[in-house]
Amino acid sequence: MQGEIYMNKNIYASLLLVATLAFTACMDDYDEPNSDEFLITSSESVGETNTTIYELKQKYSSSLSTNNVFEKVTTDLIFEGVVCANDAGGNLYQTLYIRSIDATQPSSSDAYDQCISVGIKNTFISPYFPLGQRVKINLNGLYIGNYSKVPKIGQPYYTSKGNLRLGPMLLEMCATNIELIGEPNPNAPELTPTDLTTSEGETWIATSKNQNIYNAPKLVTVRGTISEAQGVSAQVAEKGALSGDTEPLPKIFAPEALYDAGFGVDRTLKLSSSSTTMTIRTSTQNDCSFLRLPSDTRSFTGVLTYYSGWQLNFRSVEDVERYQELQ
Repeated sequence: MQGEIYMNKNIYASLLLVATLAFTACMDDYDEPNSDEFLITSSESVGETNTTIYELKQKYSSSLSTNNVFEKVTTDLIFEGVVCANDAGGNLYQTLYIRSIDATQPSSSDAYDQCISVGIKNTFISPYFPLGQRVKINLNGLYIGNYSKVPKIGQPYYTSKGNLRLGPMLLEMCATNIELIGEPNPNAPELTPTDLTTSEGETWIATSKNQNIYNAPKLVTVRGTISEAQGVSAQVAEKGALSGDTEPLPKIFAPEALYDAGFGVDRTLKLSSSSTTMTIRTSTQNDCSFLRLPSDTRSFTGVLTYYSGWQLNFRSVEDVERYQELQ
């Protein structure tokens, strides 16, 4: 019996040693995972930078200026910029905004500060492209043009109505056309919005000729009041033209009841020191859409675009001044 116990102990010790060695081997395999397996962008250089966002807008001005027109790039046109907006807040779907500030240019020049939209077809792209991340993009094989007058890079697709539009590039194109440069820089100058809260800024907004490809998209801060949250309007629940439903009270930025054909809701922002108004456009069903409309004067940050007039699109709830008070 004692010999049997001794033998069993030896067998147990041997099995324990084998298991320990196997576990150690597994730990060695996974202690330092190969980061390339999680990389969706190119692990090699996509080429040397040879153009700027401003020069691209000059070169393709016709396609960028004519609504829903685009063309394929067939040469190595390579530019750099910093991610100043992404889909982290859920309001900018499958979209990055790449901004470049060229300190060698005078601040009064269009070449000094430029931004362009980049569409990428994936459910959630911000983990791969955080704010402050510098990227290099080779446009060869991609398309440049505009979608609803916003200068954009992507690939064409057919809408449900059979219309050909410029949409996001396929995710796999990132591996051949986009390179990450260094680590994300939370202090990158491209993350500081252009201040349009002054009287000069409001005059700039009120000047319709500024609605052009060189001024949009643009990361900005504006200030004013939401018309739908003022006086009697705040208590009048609107009925959705498409849904037929009535919005809930108190009002929020983008109730699902009021969605339009683009699955967004427009609210009217009246600027602080003038009668000028612009649109705050918010997609439904994200953190920004459920924020209550403030009734007081606030600052709002976001991506400025234009269609029939200026539109502001929030990146996240943090783009609303004192947003915690709206919960």
